[in-house]
Amino acid sequence: MGMRSSLSRRQALRGGALALAGGVGAAALAACGEKEVVTKEVIKEVPVTTIVTQEVIKEVEVATVVTQEVIKEVPVQQIVEKEVVREVIVEKIVEKARERAPGVDAHLLSKIVDIGGEPWNPIVGGEVSYFTFTNPNSLDPLSWITRGPEATSPMFERLVVFGENNVLQPHLAADLPQVADDHMSWTLPLRNDVKFHDGTPFNADAVVFNFERYLDESAVRGSVAGEVGAFANVEKIDDFTVRFNTNGPQPLLPEFLTTASLVMGSPKAITEMGQDFERNPVGTGPYSFVSWTDDVDLLYERFDDYTWGPPFATNKGPGLADTARILQLSMDFAARAQAFEAGEIDISLQFTFPDVQRVSENPAFHVIGLLFNDIQYVPMNTIKWPLTDINVRKALIHALDRRTATVRQNGGLAPTLVSNLLAPGTIGFSEEASKLYDWNVPKANEILDAAGYPRGEDGFRYDSEGKRLEVIFPNTPNPICELFKLDIESNIGIFVDVPNIDFPTFAEGMSQGLYHHAWNGVGGRNGDALYTRFHTSLLGKPGRAWTFFEYSGEPGVPNPDSRIDPLLDGARTEFDAEKRVQMWKDAEYLLMENAVGVPLVQSLLAWLTNPSTVGGRMFIGSGASHPYFGDLYSKD
Repeated sequence: MGMRSSLSRRQALRGGALALAGGVGAAALAACGEKEVVTKEVIKEVPVTTIVTQEVIKEVEVATVVTQEVIKEVPVQQIVEKEVVREVIVEKIVEKARERAPGVDAHLLSKIVDIGGEPWNPIVGGEVSYFTFTNPNSLDPLSWITRGPEATSPMFERLVVFGENNVLQPHLAADLPQVADDHMSWTLPLRNDVKFHDGTPFNADAVVFNFERYLDESAVRGSVAGEVGAFANVEKIDDFTVRFNTNGPQPLLPEFLTTASLVMGSPKAITEMGQDFERNPVGTGPYSFVSWTDDVDLLYERFDDYTWGPPFATNKGPGLADTARILQLSMDFAARAQAFEAGEIDISLQFTFPDVQRVSENPAFHVIGLLFNDIQYVPMNTIKWPLTDINVRKALIHALDRRTATVRQNGGLAPTLVSNLLAPGTIGFSEEASKLYDWNVPKANEILDAAGYPRGEDGFRYDSEGKRLEVIFPNTPNPICELFKLDIESNIGIFVDVPNIDFPTFAEGMSQGLYHHAWNGVGGRNGDALYTRFHTSLLGKPGRAWTFFEYSGEPGVPNPDSRIDPLLDGARTEFDAEKRVQMWKDAEYLLMENAVGVPLVQSLLAWLTNPSTVGGRMFIGSGASHPYFGDLYSKD
């Protein structure tokens, strides 16, 4: 089926890019809303011979809620189990989001939502369309850096996925991995009914082949280099069983298997095509690759032999539409919304509240809002003057009116302002870290005055040698840099330069430490989300570890004197849940104490859907920023 509108309109929307969070991906900025604390107590009588005092952290169904179970001594030899829901009840946050944007159908992330509120009524044929922000650098998971997972979402699949309510589920695996008694390896059974789009079988040899590529340090790797640190090697046990040997105990390995780049490509295609695989990928998904037109679109067609849809899918078989198209649209938010309203695309992620509000008020459309367990923040490059001075960094956090800035940006779609690098309720969230900073312009100015940065006659601050304090926050484009500039210059007299730079150029320069700030995101089910943003082994490499906090000075080389690495590494190797959670809390406190970024808001993302052209069920789980294509069908 052809594209729905003239090429001239689409060409006008090409280009642009966005620095969004990984694994997870992209998020809207906004504010307003408070935390709510609910405590409930459950008493259970259990016969015991000895009384043990211990604390155990257990994960609750909702990813942003932490349940703490405490076993205490009591005189009658019963165990009192206290279940404490800390931080927030996420449903309350969702209700606040609905109040702020009545037309938005708000839900928790990892909930299955019927498009248009209509019952499942699949139609075969036609085309469904989604988007990506810019031209990906590669379609090969070995080398992609930007937009690869999004651009290839109809065709690549993972061994393990997050299903509804963020419960881990096997996908290409037959079951979840099982850890060995020594905690040094995990055994994973594989499905025996999967094949690649080129007809070759998916089996243990294919898994070993793909992971050997990802672990090859001599290869030119992209984001995957930062996603395989837990793995020592992978070995074949039999045709449909593999063993992952790890670098030390790795209690989070099942979650690591869900990361964006650890998808399975055809060994035959990779071997035969070599570097050409970057533009001709072969996977196992419900759609197979057809073509890639730079800065225009990527086209996929239904893979008729597909029968292994993920557990959360309603449709386990081939894609329902004949074709799936990923359009490459720009970061001009208004233009992208207009393209959606003109019928050029079925589903589009939108960030600016005025556009979301306008679309949501149109009964022809259905806006689906999903509350992500991540936050948006402004990283601070700690090795570039004047951010080498922690006083300047602390002043920036105190000086930015985060609530007003983010509301000015999009009208307050997301309900929760944050003071941490983890969203409230995330497992490992530090309550103490959340108390370190408030919006306090007088305090920010006091810090800078005491640090020896007086204001000049022009209103800007200077150091003792007469050098003006200034920072560079490139517009890639993004919706926050101009607002940041207004607040910081007027509140504390630090000059903010906002040059227009395309995102690929910016990302490369930021990885080299050329700029001070970015618009970025961090988030996940637990504190391990901090690893990819702040572990020193990732600094200076392609990706989004842009703070350079405790940088060794050599790209990709960890700092042996780092204080953050032992905490992040320790949490990845600790099987005791209580100790692991404390390490994440300590890591977050250390990062915030050293003012490595300006936290903004928890994210509620809004997807614009057109029920007249697309039907089905939209599902987006943790680690993904796109819907599952197998459950979408064309109505156009």
